[in-house]
Amino acid sequence: MKTLPIACLLFLATVTVCNARTMTVPELIEQVTDPDMAEQLRLSISYPNCRSWHLGVETNNIINFKTVPANCEEYVEDYLTFSDQYRADSKTICKEAYYYAKGLALKNDTVNVWIFDLDETLLSNIPFYQANGFGTESVDSEAFNKWISLGEAPVLGETLHLYNNLQKKGIKPVLITERYEELREITLSNLEKAGYTFWEKAIFKPTGSNAKIVNYKSKERKKLERGGYTIIGNIGDQWSDLQKESAGRRTFKLPNPLYYKT
Repeated sequence: MKTLPIACLLFLATVTVCNARTMTVPELIEQVTDPDMAEQLRLSISYPNCRSWHLGVETNNIINFKTVPANCEEYVEDYLTFSDQYRADSKTICKEAYYYAKGLALKNDTVNVWIFDLDETLLSNIPFYQANGFGTESVDSEAFNKWISLGEAPVLGETLHLYNNLQKKGIKPVLITERYEELREITLSNLEKAGYTFWEKAIFKPTGSNAKIVNYKSKERKKLERGGYTIIGNIGDQWSDLQKESAGRRTFKLPNPLYYKT
């Protein structure tokens, strides 16, 4: 076997080092701090596959979106109204929640409760969003409150089934909603008409409060625990319903591609 002269080896080593020094080093991604520019960049993102976009929403990878992508209106409409997928997804999650509760050995020295969100968990606002572009349009809070004031939000049947079955197991429902206290009377009336006839507590957000949902709900759950309640489970359609302290022994996320709340 022939060996290269030492001079050649030195030359090759020099070339290698020079090439290594001239290679482009990837730079760190620059963080955009200007809020207007950040919003423009967010809006420029295209989601040609709406089913994949929806998956990103449900897994909390796509966050803080203000509206559904315009090209996904038909997808969301079909998912929520025409196809059976929305109901099938909700049924699967509620069944898993019940199987979990069914396997528990509950203690008798505490009040065992299950936390329920309200909108898109117990009651559906699909009729309202159907008239407002299925989430592709910015929602006017005054118009939404007028819809709530009608007291006509339909029941979400799969959650009602879970609601009733948990009570048979001795687990009492506690409602924590971001609806304001001023809407308590009409909301409770709507719930009763929809088939929800009992709750251990129904907690509404103080009228005028601007607290983030995740902080408000966490605070209320902590109050329950300090009052001697044991939170067996927690179900809601938003990740903010299920995060931070005192979330419950196990949480369950229902589908909702219409909006994202923090």
